[in-house]
Parts: sequence; C-alpha cells; structure tokens
Amino acid sequence: MTTVLMPSNFKKDSLACIPELLETFPGMPLKVLLFHPFGLSSSITDLLMLARRSREEETLISLDFYGECVELQQEYPELEGVNWTCFYGTTLVAFKNFLKANSIDFIASPTTYKFQALSKQSLNPNLFLEKCGLPVISITPQECTFAHRTEQAS
Repeated sequence: MTTVLMPSNFKKDSLACIPELLETFPGMPLKVLLFHPFGLSSSITDLLMLARRSREEETLISLDFYGECVELQQEYPELEGVNWTCFYGTTLVAFKNFLKANSIDFIASPTTYKFQALSKQSLNPNLFLEKCGLPVISITPQECTFAHRTEQAS
C-alpha cells in the first residue's frame, strides 16, 4: 500500500484532488493522509494542555467533511483510507519524524491548494514539503471531480 500525505484545510475542497491522485497510481491500494501543521507555543501552560488538543482537533473536522471521506472510500475500492491528522512542530527534523511515523511514501501537492490558517498557531505546510526529501507530486483536479459532483447534487 502506498501512503500519500496531502496538505489540507479540512474542508470539502481538500478532497477534490483524490480522484486524480488515484489515476496517478492506477490499480495500487492507496491511503491518503490529510494534514495541517501547527507550531508549538513556547508557553508552559499551552504545552501542559497538549493532551487537550485531540478534542480541539475534532472541532476542525466537520460532519460534512467526514461524510465526504467515507463516501470517497466507498466509491473508490482502491482507496484504503482517507485520514486526517495535525502535525505539531516547527522544525524539519520533527516533520521528518512525523513522515516516518506515518509511513509516508509520497507527498501530493494540489495546484489549487491555498494555505488557510485554522488558528493563530497554523503554519504554511509548504515550508516543510519543499525540504522534506520525499517525492512531491503536483495534482490538478479535473472538472468532474468528486467534490464538484456532490456540490451539483445538493
């Protein structure tokens, strides 16, 4: 199975590139990990509250976004999973450890992706992606992508 990391704002437009990504790896089981990076605060209080972050992360993922991920997995049998996570750190070394821990093989960089801060601690993922050492695949969503179909059906 190939695991691909893709920057995301955890909105439905983040999923528009997944059908094109599946065409890039025809017939291969594929797992997509959507992520958003956050810097760590230097405040001791914030650092002590890191355990609380998992509850905060849940508020970043809407039910619509979750439903779209489930629908994508049902529509495309070669898609082993669409998961999401947050990366907390500010150094390239920490990011490389994140890549290794998640067994990332490639990075997908959607040409339509525009960084949107989700909080004051949000970081632009391009700072890490350009220097991480993994192959970066540029993906352009087609007109008939999954996200466009579901919006038209609404």
